[in-house]
Amino acid sequence: MSSANQHRLTDRDLQVPGLLEDYKMLTTSQIQQLLYPTLQKAQTRLLKMHKAGLVKRFAYPVLLSEGGKGEFLYHVNSKPKVALTAVQHTIQLNEVRIAFEIACRNSDKINLVGFIPEYRGKVKSDGRPGRNVEESVADPGAFGQETTIIPDAVICLGNSEIKKSALFFLEVDLGSEKLITEGRGKYSVLKKMLVYREYFEARGFERYDDLFRFPFKGFRVLTVMNNTKRIQRLRRELTQRGIKKFIWFTEDSTINQHNIFKKIWLIADANDSNNYSIIGR
Repeated sequence: MSSANQHRLTDRDLQVPGLLEDYKMLTTSQIQQLLYPTLQKAQTRLLKMHKAGLVKRFAYPVLLSEGGKGEFLYHVNSKPKVALTAVQHTIQLNEVRIAFEIACRNSDKINLVGFIPEYRGKVKSDGRPGRNVEESVADPGAFGQETTIIPDAVICLGNSEIKKSALFFLEVDLGSEKLITEGRGKYSVLKKMLVYREYFEARGFERYDDLFRFPFKGFRVLTVMNNTKRIQRLRRELTQRGIKKFIWFTEDSTINQHNIFKKIWLIADANDSNNYSIIGR
């Protein structure tokens, strides 16, 4: 008797390993959002799958949404040997991805043509591991050694009503990186945004025309941050440097499947206090 039959797993249960391969790791509540009607149901079914050896799990003490017991992180590969901040970043990135996935499921006009997270790798021509979303900037200008952008994700949304698609680069900021630094070769979030401007002007984004089968005229950088003051400071810095429109901001606490397409986004222009929708309505 197979392990799945022995534990009487459902067709829905058997979707979980593939989901974890795709998302790298997911919390119990994230899996519940994607597959199960309630958190209690998800906990019960995931425990069965864990006992059947179909999924692995571990817990970090910062995840305490399951009655104080700690929320499990599920995966199918060996336990990730990465820093806590990297795990938290993946969790938050997947939270945004799930919001897009479910919002598009529930929309009769907007569809998710593609969502390519930074953790989705590839093998380079020289045999070394790489990333599918690594972007090169041929002329970094005054920005020192930073000639490569690795977005947290590349997103393409399609609108079936107007038969158009839109391209987005996602940046998830947990507040652990320097926001603003001066000097050549020094990294900061601001410098990454300035390199995005170089990338925009060099039209490097056109490589996605073939992938998503649409001739893009530009893109937006969707920046999800966990601190209002950090957002406002970065907006002021970008405005001073003439960047006002193609970089957008929102707080991570505002994003969910019900409002990601609503007016929850601020543009980089610090003089504009209006909120906007990424789908233009």
